[in-house]
Amino acid sequence: MSDISKLSFIKKSARVPISELKLIKRKDGGFREHPSMFFKRRCLSNFTYKSMQDLAALLNIKVEVLELFMEANLTVDPVFAEQLSRSTKVSTATWLELQRQYDEYIKHL
Repeated sequence: MSDISKLSFIKKSARVPISELKLIKRKDGGFREHPSMFFKRRCLSNFTYKSMQDLAALLNIKVEVLELFMEANLTVDPVFAEQLSRSTKVSTATWLELQRQYDEYIKHL
């Protein structure tokens, strides 16, 4: 099925010149959460643990550092991003980008 025009559920958008496009702000005001929220939503369920100490051991991260991260009181730097990447299989670049977006959001509050 290489001819996309045969797909009945796809509707082509009208071509609009860039000069006529309107900037629409996000309803949430561009809200960005701390990277720890991404971790809680996407990664935490992949681990079997009974305590914060168990989770820290699984992640190969100090308990104190993990607690700060989970409380959104720790900035994800390249070293910590690499540690998270090794244990979560989420790239270092993703962790750093999540932190960058969060920092930009906080800066504009």
